Amino acid sequence: MVAALIAHTDIGFPISNDASKAGTALHEGVYAVTIVTTLDWVVISEFSEIKYVHAYTLATGVDAEAYVDGTTKNKVFVTATGATVLLVKGIKA
Repeated sequence: MVAALIAHTDIGFPISNDASKAGTALHEGVYAVTIVTTLDWVVISEFSEIKYVHAYTLATGVDAEAYVDGTTKNKVFVTATGATVLLVKGIKA
């Protein structure tokens, strides 16, 4: 099997002043949430659209599955329960 370049689309650009492309800068935030029931969700009002989310459950020390709602672009669902930390990257509101 030969490695091949995977096609991609730029969805955001670096935050630094030396960005190589013009466009909407992505911002990031780290949030602590407590998930009571699997698939609970949180709306992160600081963002108008979330492009990336990563969840980490503190009690188990394991990454949790998290995803952005298809309609409400700043709404995140998490599949774990308990104290969870979210790393979010997206467009500021």
